[in-house]
Amino acid sequence: MGKVLAVCISEKKGTQKKNAGSAVFVEDWGLEGDAHAGKWHRQVSLLSGEKIDAFRAKGAEVEDGAFGENLVVEGIDFAKLPVGTRFRCGEVVLELTQIGKECHNGCAIFQKMGECIMPREGVFTRVLKGGKVSVGDEMTVDKAMIFDTHAHYDDEAFDEDRFAMLDSMQENGIGHIVDVCASVGHFDRVYDLVERYPFVYGAVGVHPDDADKVDAVVLDEIRRYCDMKKTVAVGEIGLDYYWHKEKEEHLLQQKVFRQQMDIAREKKLSFMIHSRDAAEDTLNIVKEYMKDGMHGGIIHCFSYSKEIAREYLNMGLYLGIGGVVTFKNSRKLKEVAEYAPLNQILLETDCPYMAPVPNRGKRNSSLYLPEVVKTIAELKGVSCEEVVSVTESNALRVFGLV
Repeated sequence: MGKVLAVCISEKKGTQKKNAGSAVFVEDWGLEGDAHAGKWHRQVSLLSGEKIDAFRAKGAEVEDGAFGENLVVEGIDFAKLPVGTRFRCGEVVLELTQIGKECHNGCAIFQKMGECIMPREGVFTRVLKGGKVSVGDEMTVDKAMIFDTHAHYDDEAFDEDRFAMLDSMQENGIGHIVDVCASVGHFDRVYDLVERYPFVYGAVGVHPDDADKVDAVVLDEIRRYCDMKKTVAVGEIGLDYYWHKEKEEHLLQQKVFRQQMDIAREKKLSFMIHSRDAAEDTLNIVKEYMKDGMHGGIIHCFSYSKEIAREYLNMGLYLGIGGVVTFKNSRKLKEVAEYAPLNQILLETDCPYMAPVPNRGKRNSSLYLPEVVKTIAELKGVSCEEVVSVTESNALRVFGLV
């Protein structure tokens, strides 16, 4: 736990920040009245009070704000935390987006001391939730845990040990799970788990394989479940032409897909898309809906090319990546995972299906996600801790759980 020692603002760029004692933090902007606030990833800068004191002990006469920092906090060594770490200070939530920065050799501190601590000790954050911060306020660091954004613990494969499995999750580093409805008959099964476990959330929708079962009654039932407090998405919905080659079936799936996208827009929820052998039609429908009034979405179990991934990423959507990325023959998905920004990737299992190597062929579960984390970390050249932290923040953001 840390304590805020200074809250610093500069009204004009190029001028030194001064301790204002308190400030209003604006969501996805920064400190009210600060020249460096804006729609970018470096909205609020932080420095450890201990690092500033150590620099002063070398003879530097520096005031709070001299390094360009907005917040001086004692008790937290910011530079040792991974990107994606979240900090809480009262109602305010900040997400770590960058560690260090390039120091301008001409700055007064560097000229006098021959060094500057901001490049190695300063960090930058984005404001996830706004509010007021004052000198003396406490700051806490959220412990990052794996967020499984797509699971099916309602499936019959878990009938023998479902509760024992879920009871073990949090002690094994799994912080949140979204259990996803796929068929009409499983709505109640999913929400029994949602009500039983505080860390389990629900997504409600009908898989394209069940498109012929969707009528006005089912759509009204989806709407009813969307109104429940712990519903975070409409899904899984979409198109699957793998087993269904008939044009008539394709048109039916597209109709039901659009009906459920309409519900996502109406209920202001993210959508969760299943797409198999239907790349062009899925992309065209998503583009159509993303033009107006949607609240974000996920392309679950992404399986298409880097070029199609680019289309979804450019719309601000997220790619769900699971066990397949660990397979030796998954060259295409590995290219996508390497290409996609980490802040647009989500971890998922789709359990009980598609367990990662070395458990391929077994029943999958959230407990195997560390293997997916490891592979993504290797592909992107970052630590496993950063993958967990950033993907957890991504999930909390897309599901509105910040």
